[in-house]
Amino acid sequence: MSAKIGILIIACVLGFLFSAVLFGHHSPQAIVGPADAPPSLKYPFGTDYLGHDLLSQVAFGAFPTLFIGLVAALGGTSIGFLAGLYGGYYQRLQPVISGAIDVVLSFPSIVLLILIASLFLASNNLIAISLVLILWATVARGVRAQVASLKNLPYVDAARTSGMSEWRVVNRVIAPAVAPIAVSYFVLTVSIGIVIATSVEWIGLGNVTEVSWGSILYYAQTYAFIRGDWWWVVEPGLMLALVAIGFALIGFAIEEELNPRLRTYGDKFTSENI
Repeated sequence: MSAKIGILIIACVLGFLFSAVLFGHHSPQAIVGPADAPPSLKYPFGTDYLGHDLLSQVAFGAFPTLFIGLVAALGGTSIGFLAGLYGGYYQRLQPVISGAIDVVLSFPSIVLLILIASLFLASNNLIAISLVLILWATVARGVRAQVASLKNLPYVDAARTSGMSEWRVVNRVIAPAVAPIAVSYFVLTVSIGIVIATSVEWIGLGNVTEVSWGSILYYAQTYAFIRGDWWWVVEPGLMLALVAIGFALIGFAIEEELNPRLRTYGDKFTSENI
């Protein structure tokens, strides 16, 4: 049920954003109306302190933010899956992979990203790459634990005794068994990447000259509260919350379906409360 709700939320948000881009009449950088205009039929999301149409800004600004989240999730999940797969199976790789995971996870994600963004010229590509280097560790830890629990099972031992090499066992037997777990991590990581990227841009360490949800909130924190423009904060914040909740619901549903322990607990909890 949660997966259906998450898919519905994401579909509605994306449909709204694409419709606003395709049928909108204003550029996000153009001054189209009076400053500080509240939401109305002419300006459904109102305007900011300069007269920019906030509907256009929220719609066009979604795509840089979603791009960062998707790239971060794809890269982080890919690296984390491979690191967890081989680090969990090969004994000699475990100290190296475990040490790298511990080092990355010892730093809070946002703090580490702020440090990277403050040392280099901030851009969407830099934020995406930095998130890849940060988010892979969580995926690797989860995949490694699953591989460690699978590699000594009877059917894996049977594959070894049948004459399969260790390389073929890990790639032909272990990898397909743990690959579905990476799917749930990917969906969850999209949500995390979007929220972290927006947070970094919100405090001014991103490319604030490009319209994105983070840059909208960056300027809103400076001008919206003193001018009473509540809509300037609520609208991009609501979009961000809906996207994050949608991906999180889908990811949790996939993880619960693939993890027998979570599914058993959920079934037990349901039966006890009926």
